[in-house]
Amino acid sequence: MISRINRSLVTSHRYGPCFRTAQTYASSTVAMNQEKLHPLPTKMEHISYTPGCDASDLSMSHSPLPSVTSNDVLIQVEYSGVGGTDLAQRRGNFNPKPGSLDHHLIMGLEVSGIVAQVGDEVTDFQEGDRVAALLYGGGYSQYAVAPQQQVLEVPDNLSLAQAAAIPENFWTVYANLFEPAFGNLCEKPEEKTLLVHGGTGGIGSTALLLSKALGVNKVITTVSSPEKMEAAQRFGADVVINYTETDFVEEVKEATQGKGADVILCFLGGDYTPRNVEALAPFGRLIQLGLRRGKEVTFDFKLLMNKWGMMTGGHLRPRTLEQKEATRNALREHVLPLLKSGALDAPEIMDVSRLDEAGKAHEMLEEGKVVGKIVLKSWCEGTATV
Repeated sequence: MISRINRSLVTSHRYGPCFRTAQTYASSTVAMNQEKLHPLPTKMEHISYTPGCDASDLSMSHSPLPSVTSNDVLIQVEYSGVGGTDLAQRRGNFNPKPGSLDHHLIMGLEVSGIVAQVGDEVTDFQEGDRVAALLYGGGYSQYAVAPQQQVLEVPDNLSLAQAAAIPENFWTVYANLFEPAFGNLCEKPEEKTLLVHGGTGGIGSTALLLSKALGVNKVITTVSSPEKMEAAQRFGADVVINYTETDFVEEVKEATQGKGADVILCFLGGDYTPRNVEALAPFGRLIQLGLRRGKEVTFDFKLLMNKWGMMTGGHLRPRTLEQKEATRNALREHVLPLLKSGALDAPEIMDVSRLDEAGKAHEMLEEGKVVGKIVLKSWCEGTATV
């Protein structure tokens, strides 16, 4: 069942000038006025950047709407998620492949919004549906296009702001932690321990929420401050380690009676790699999502072999359409029912800002201030269309 445009309220710690005040935006009338299907313009607003630029260099531009092929869903973007991959792309370290379509060169890998148009072969969605979508690019804009296999319906009890935090985070976490070829937490989760580095960001908080909702026995996370320790407990962590004060390897060993973590989710790499291998349980799996501390690593491979351990992990962008669809279908089957029932908490939105404030959102992320997720609002009162 696809839910049509039926507004729910945005929950956030702060609202950008787009919303005037949180109290004003919390009224259903304002929300409905700001989230409605608009007549299709000839051009859309979006964020432009030059690879290698600073956050302050992000700027607004106008371009034609992306073309819709027979398998595509055109989405009027209400919110776009802001994540670490966007920072890497802005810096020139995670670029679309040569020859990509113009709209794929626009930053942004996840959106929520309202279906504005569908291709002839689209069967699951129609105009007016509330959806979230995983993109190859093009999220920081007023319109984005995605193949129907990468589009997910939004439950009525989720706001579109919350839904914008689902695609990149939930696709990434579910694929890497639960699919059998990778983390395999779907097999006997009640017997396993998971270690998540950075458990209060978008990926980290999703990993905590999802793993607890899907029955993982013990979830451990590392954070950098007392405030983030409190947030990690809110997201469901059983053990929270302040890595600025204690050695996470020792703490993991103590929390598991010397065994170690069955699965470790890490986006750091570099000098964390040998420590992760040390903290790994026998037959454990180290899932690498990023390399923020460096791609050149040195560790004792024999220690990994002695543990019969495994290192894996990867990004979504290179995955095939069929692989992304398989993850979407798994989310439909295993995760959406939990969101609908309330057994899985909705993503926590720390900040909602205007699209033209994308640079400030990047700065917040770079400063490590984010707990949960930042999203950008594409349509504000008085937004011009061409």
